[in-house]
Amino acid sequence: MKIKVALADDHTIIRQGLNAMLQSQGDIQVIGEASDGMEALDLVTTLKPDVLLLDIMMPNLNGIEVVNRLKQQGSRTNCVILSMHANASYAVRALHNGALGYVIKDADFSEILEAIHNAHEGKRYLSKAIYDEVIEMLLEKEGTETGGFDSLSSREKEVLQLIAEGNTNNAIALKLSISVRTVEAHRARIMSKLHLNSQAELVRFAIQQGLISP
Repeated sequence: MKIKVALADDHTIIRQGLNAMLQSQGDIQVIGEASDGMEALDLVTTLKPDVLLLDIMMPNLNGIEVVNRLKQQGSRTNCVILSMHANASYAVRALHNGALGYVIKDADFSEILEAIHNAHEGKRYLSKAIYDEVIEMLLEKEGTETGGFDSLSSREKEVLQLIAEGNTNNAIALKLSISVRTVEAHRARIMSKLHLNSQAELVRFAIQQGLISP
């Protein structure tokens, strides 16, 4: 039986390339694609793939938060993060939120295949480029949270990303089907919890956490 894989990346050419390469494997079937985090959640709910291969940085909802929400929902889809960042802190946060793999985009295709097969079997996989650094970080920070980000609720994380992407309060309210006043309340709580004093500090924090590109 083939491994059913779904792809989520906001770059069409990357999705198309991965799709073609994975479909050439005799034991893998790509059953769907998504271009942002919210689409990825809907895709998993509808198609129930064995493995979701997703980018860490996507519009509306980043890859790590997608993984976290799927975990909270009790999804049986196992997730592998695909990232252009050889950043151990991103990988550690991905693992803490439920991802089974973290692969660097410039890694050999064989690493992606290994990560998918490992995830299908419920095993973890880390790119060779960051493996040692991640293990050291996990040993140093065993059982601790990554900064103040994990103190935010799922909705606050979602609002944080949308703010950092440059959306206005009105735009965020429309995207999330909530009132502008509620958005303002979320913004205030985010700034308070993270001890931030300006929009610039919020954007810098979002970049540090891997929510948006510099």
